Amino acid sequence: MTFALSATQHAPSGIEHVAHGVFTGPRASNLLVARGSLLQVFVLSTSGSSVGADGRGTESGPSTVDEAGRRLTLLAQFSLAGVITSMAAVRLPNTAVGLAGMDSLLIAFADAKMSLVEYSRSTASLTTVSIHYFERDELKKELTVEKAPPELRVDPQSRCAALSFYGDRMAILPFRHDVAHDAEDPSSKYPFHPSYVFKVSDIDSKVRRIIDFVFLFDFFEPTLAILYETHQSWTGRLAARKDNRGLLVVSVNTSKKTFPVLYQSQHLPYNSTQLIPMPSPLGGLLVKSNNALIYVDQTSLPGVAIAFNAFYGREHALPTPPPAECQGPPNPRDNLLYHKTNVTDHKSWGITLEGAEIVQVNPDTVLVVCADGELFVVEMVGHDDAGSGWARRNGGVRRFRATRCGVRATVPETLCRMPVGGRLVGAAGLKTFYNEILQTSCVYVFVGSRLSDSLLLKVVERSGVIEFGDKIATGSGSSATASSSAPSSAPTKSRYGRRIQEVEEDDDDDLYGESETTAKASEKNGKLRSGANSTNTTPPNGAVVATVSDESAEKPARFTLGVIDVLAGLGPIRDMAVGEFKRETSDEYTPDDNTLRRELEAVCCVGQGVYGALGILARNIRPEIHTTVDQDEIKGFKEVWTVKCFDPNSTAAENQYHKYLIMSNENTTTVLQTGREINQVTDSGFFTAGCSVFVTSVLNETAIMQVQPNGVLLLSYDGKLIQNIEIGDTDTWVVSCSVSDNYVVLLLCDGGLILLKSDETTRSMTKVFEKKDASISSASLYCNPAGSMSLQTVETVLQRQGRADIGNSEANTETDSSNGKRKRDSVDDEDDDDDDLYGTGKDTTNAVPMADAGNDQPGMSSANGETTLSDSVYCFAYKEDGSLEVLLLPEFTQVFNVPQFDNLAASIFDYNGPAAENTENLERGADINEILVLPLGPDAQNLDVYLMARTETGDLIIYKALVQDDFSSPWPANAQVASYTPTTPIKNASGSLPDPNRLALILVRVPHSHMSRELLAYQDIEGDKLKPLPKPRPNASFVKRHYLRPFKNVGSAGNRGSLYSGVFMTGKKPCWVMANQGGDTERAPGLEVIEGMEVAKGLKVEETAKVFGKGFLRVHPSIVDGEIRTFAELHNMNTPNGFVYINEKGLLRLCTLPWKFNYDLEWPMCKIPLRRVPHKIAYHFESETYIMAASTPSAFNLSKAQQAAALASGAIEQGFELNVVEERAKEDRTGLYYPSSGAYSLELISPVDFQTVDRFPLEVDEVVLCCQAVSLDSKQTTSGKKLFLAVGTGMCRGEDLTARGRILIFDIIDVVPEIDNPQSCHKFKLLHTVDEKSPVTALCGLNGYLVCANGSRMIIYNFEDSETLNGIAFLDTNIYVNNLTSIKNTLVLSDVAKGVWFIGFQEDPPKLKMLGKDYNAMQVYGCEYIVDDNAMGFIASDQERNMHVLSYMPDSFQSYEGQKLIRKGEMHMGSRIQKFVRLRKLPVGRNRYGAIIFSKQYFCIGGALDGSLNYTIPCSEKLYKRLYVIYSRMVTNIQPLAGLNPRGYRQAQLRNKPLSTLTGSGPPGPKSILDGDLLLSYVSLPILQQREIAKGVGSSVERIIDDLIEVFTGTDYL
Repeated sequence: MTFALSATQHAPSGIEHVAHGVFTGPRASNLLVARGSLLQVFVLSTSGSSVGADGRGTESGPSTVDEAGRRLTLLAQFSLAGVITSMAAVRLPNTAVGLAGMDSLLIAFADAKMSLVEYSRSTASLTTVSIHYFERDELKKELTVEKAPPELRVDPQSRCAALSFYGDRMAILPFRHDVAHDAEDPSSKYPFHPSYVFKVSDIDSKVRRIIDFVFLFDFFEPTLAILYETHQSWTGRLAARKDNRGLLVVSVNTSKKTFPVLYQSQHLPYNSTQLIPMPSPLGGLLVKSNNALIYVDQTSLPGVAIAFNAFYGREHALPTPPPAECQGPPNPRDNLLYHKTNVTDHKSWGITLEGAEIVQVNPDTVLVVCADGELFVVEMVGHDDAGSGWARRNGGVRRFRATRCGVRATVPETLCRMPVGGRLVGAAGLKTFYNEILQTSCVYVFVGSRLSDSLLLKVVERSGVIEFGDKIATGSGSSATASSSAPSSAPTKSRYGRRIQEVEEDDDDDLYGESETTAKASEKNGKLRSGANSTNTTPPNGAVVATVSDESAEKPARFTLGVIDVLAGLGPIRDMAVGEFKRETSDEYTPDDNTLRRELEAVCCVGQGVYGALGILARNIRPEIHTTVDQDEIKGFKEVWTVKCFDPNSTAAENQYHKYLIMSNENTTTVLQTGREINQVTDSGFFTAGCSVFVTSVLNETAIMQVQPNGVLLLSYDGKLIQNIEIGDTDTWVVSCSVSDNYVVLLLCDGGLILLKSDETTRSMTKVFEKKDASISSASLYCNPAGSMSLQTVETVLQRQGRADIGNSEANTETDSSNGKRKRDSVDDEDDDDDDLYGTGKDTTNAVPMADAGNDQPGMSSANGETTLSDSVYCFAYKEDGSLEVLLLPEFTQVFNVPQFDNLAASIFDYNGPAAENTENLERGADINEILVLPLGPDAQNLDVYLMARTETGDLIIYKALVQDDFSSPWPANAQVASYTPTTPIKNASGSLPDPNRLALILVRVPHSHMSRELLAYQDIEGDKLKPLPKPRPNASFVKRHYLRPFKNVGSAGNRGSLYSGVFMTGKKPCWVMANQGGDTERAPGLEVIEGMEVAKGLKVEETAKVFGKGFLRVHPSIVDGEIRTFAELHNMNTPNGFVYINEKGLLRLCTLPWKFNYDLEWPMCKIPLRRVPHKIAYHFESETYIMAASTPSAFNLSKAQQAAALASGAIEQGFELNVVEERAKEDRTGLYYPSSGAYSLELISPVDFQTVDRFPLEVDEVVLCCQAVSLDSKQTTSGKKLFLAVGTGMCRGEDLTARGRILIFDIIDVVPEIDNPQSCHKFKLLHTVDEKSPVTALCGLNGYLVCANGSRMIIYNFEDSETLNGIAFLDTNIYVNNLTSIKNTLVLSDVAKGVWFIGFQEDPPKLKMLGKDYNAMQVYGCEYIVDDNAMGFIASDQERNMHVLSYMPDSFQSYEGQKLIRKGEMHMGSRIQKFVRLRKLPVGRNRYGAIIFSKQYFCIGGALDGSLNYTIPCSEKLYKRLYVIYSRMVTNIQPLAGLNPRGYRQAQLRNKPLSTLTGSGPPGPKSILDGDLLLSYVSLPILQQREIAKGVGSSVERIIDDLIEVFTGTDYL
């Protein structure tokens, strides 16, 4: 019996749903992104500076597109036990979150579930408020096969929410808005009233199915518009059933549960698919169909339309056949929707809205993103006195005005509108920023895509300055007529055009830029603004600030579009191949002798249309080795440091390079000078007679400090000794060191501590503090910059919370250039919540002068009566008793304390109470041997503080520092757990508020998936009980080894990539912890001008913004070169922005990161844009090349198709013209769009640069259906086998012509490469072609034979003499075979509708026989073998996102002597896996004779349509049983997010109940397949919770983690 574990190794990347809300803070602008079951929380943050080459923040001017430097920062992500089908933000005023000005989030899950969650700022996690479950049998429709996913909508005023499910069912969830609670009503404590379900057909009997529904703006009661279908129809039945969509608008009375009908519209086009509500004063809604947009409101029934192609109206004009009952309802002969008086004609465009997405730009203008990415703007024009844009005064639409922008964005899946500049909510609930003084509005539009990268667009609109679209100029407050009659009238106030009294000039310039004409107009009106402290006033009557008076002057564009950020996507994965990784350098990786590795990479076919690409995924970071120094030359060094030092004789560029490279072992220290060449320094003041503890640059990189066991040396830039401080004696020496700012902390071998301070004036170091028996095992210094919001004291937080002024006034700060300190006159709280969450260098503490509060808090000083800010240096000290203290230097004052930090809780708070008694009896947690504190972030102004720890077993622990702003709430349930943990509000021992000088700090654990501990060896002692064998202890070192090595600005030089900062953890399983800092010249992909078009008049397309990181830590393993002893960054001429390390074999490597890869993702990824659609890919391992089948769109011509079909069938000869084109009587075909087909070709791809080196075009309308490298019998080789390329194609040339196919056999031959292209050393050679009467849908190799699925028949061929294919056996199959794979003489095939077949092959005589098949109907996507020693099974993925494990068991009575495949396991994956790749596990090592011990297990890598990668790994029965017990325990002990059930989520979702149940019994959930995602989360649990789960199953934490490591051992190919 085959058991397996399935785990998602790469999360989904395709974006399916987005929502905007104020979710993480009262002033935060959050973008909530759903990628399958992954919920990501982004924040629209601001960057104020750029990062120089040396990593320091340098002030720079604003970027071209977004002067405010806004971008998306990934704040958090959560993996849910369910696929998100819809979500929306809601404001609940009677909750703590709502009262704080934050939104809650409603999330819908299949089949009919809805969860209400909130964001907890104290734990940085989701808090479940409620879950609403509507999956009841009485609500389900009978005989319903296709289940529509539930859709969720929220009323704009947050009065209720609606959920549609099961076709015509709808649930209403009313929300409470009264803050007070009724003691007699227990339900009053909830933020909602009881929900209720109704059937929409009860309101109107004509409703058969809900297509879409939305809430309308600004009604007294929640008003719901429902787009429904009266009768089913499609394009082929338009003559019988057309205009079968209707619109129903009802008022929702939540108290009486009634639904009065306000108005309805019948006979809408049959292809109407979406409703878009429009805000007041326009009101109403837009109905989107494939051919037009229709505006509908109460006064304009049936509506006003704008047609975008000539098909609009034709479907209605089709002749009606004789009446019959089966034809459906009668259709009106004259539908007013198609009357020319109600239609704005843009049919000449010839574009379709199928797959398009729409978003509002202003109250009467929408931005449309077509399915191919094209943008165009549609404006709704009202009456003459109605106004337009933000100055719209009343509703009503007479006609439309549309303009094609001429640019392309991306393939849209969903759109989301994000406000900017504050939360200004008009009466209609439309949120944006509109400056009536400048007559300018700005909005951000996020274009989420499932098929390509997602973009964040910035749309800036200037009202009344230029004609846009038609030649009708519209003013900001009137139409063309009104503006011409009163050109100097002041802008009229509307519900959205509220005049803003105070607008800071720098804010305006950051958002829109200041035009020359605006400045002139301002100066003319006596209102010239200068500086940040000036205050704007309303212009006098008659003054229009933004009006261009000079007709000869160049008018600014009305709309300005630009891309300011990009979210990379990898989906859908159509096909995938695994091939050898090709290094650009010749140096080989040399892991230890017992490790046998193959470096592979996964190449995926992703994207659609012009966004087609090859996605290259690699789990491990593989450095580019530039230089390798042999171990004989470096004398077994184990530590290495690199040092920068300012040299007055060098240029500024040379001073950015590292000057020295210092290596050390237990006996000596060697100093090397780096430059064009690396030379050893012999005559210097460096200590070389023994080992070194630490080397770095100090005094603002003007001097070098070397720490040796018995002293500290201060040296000049040229290596001359300045000062030597002796420390310790023969019994006491320095074992560890930490440096920050001007402080140096030294840890001694006897537990002592010494603090040194350097002085830039005297250029010397002095001892300022010494403590004996400090009991500190590891310490790390952190310098909190002046004014930084990363670490704040309690007093600072309380002052910020208690201020009276909460406006948007700009902080008035001045910088003293002489001492670098800021003089604070007044500050405010702009973006204070963003700063609390991720920190910033901006000073936004409080509007109250800090001098009034005293100057005794950290970072504050008083000079000449003025309060100034200074840097604060903290020492994070981990003590031998397992506690963590934060000490303020230089007095070592305790400001934060965590007893039992080694329990590694999920959230850690400050404890300032009495010490616990009998701590010796407390069970110790993890054995932590090193900690490191450092700031990381996307730029120098947005840094988060992270605390990283490494345990003795090699585990990496990461904590993120947050600011605590709530001192009255109880201690969180998932906070630090200990015997002395208080359950009362967080206060000090006296019961008052905390000490104001203590840090308001929360440490939140950051989970990651990298398991860095080694696998233990066990010995059988009794039955199934195992005893771990002791590991050999390493030799005792004279000094403490540092495993956590920080680095800055490592990456790619120039404009080839990004720079990264972070931590490299050395050891047996090294890894990178990195944050992307962007690149100086790297730009995001911007809007693309469509070929053959120009940018529209009145539209300006800005340059793309600079690429920034997402501010989220990424952990990437790097085990390709074995154990890494030490690591250091190295930036010099030969390795720009590189690094250096020493591996286990003692080799010194000088390396750089591969510049093609993006490391700011879950896996390092490289996308090769193709501008065509890749469909199939295969790897030819003999030539080490990839073969790709790609297509480019081409117009489908029926006459050419019939000509090609007649030629292929032999009806005509070559050159004969077949006249099949019928003459049409003067038919106007303008504005019609036609179907297109792909022109396919085979391309040979180089694995080095992934460029095409050879191309083989296919015939017209020939489609590649399968492509694979197969090993066939051949006499050309001594082995008798040779690798060929087999391609199966199909040709479909219309419904009246039979589909045909071909088999093509290629050989990849070696040729002389081109002079300028050394990669062009291979070419295609066509060996043989076979024409088939049916399409060839799948093929594979079988013991030297070729097996092909031709239509409904499978044929096995023999490739004789490498010239011809001869069929030797066949077998009739089912409908359409889409997968075919083999092992030895067996085959497994899958059908798109009939499940899986298992077939055996007999060579003599040749015969194919069906051994067994699955009798249950299953729409299979992918199929593959899974092998565990002598047990073999088959895995298959289906359309319902399930994975099944089937087994051939002829001895079982349920299999009917083997004719039926037994379903041994099934599991819901949440993704549709399109492709499986089977790989053998890596060898487990060598035996005592040196022979390789090959693994007997094969695992599968699955690529899904949502961009995720899944590992399915076989495991033994004993291991399965042990882990299943842990899995069951975790399901009940761990509180799931959003109240979902992990076991229920993994239960297979089947359309039809199988004929027989699975073998075995147990609770519902996955069978024979373990949920690896849940099991892997065990590693990130707190120690106490791990022990509790392990104790409940009679095991240990170490054994459980070892079982998980054992499962994944041997799978790290990528």
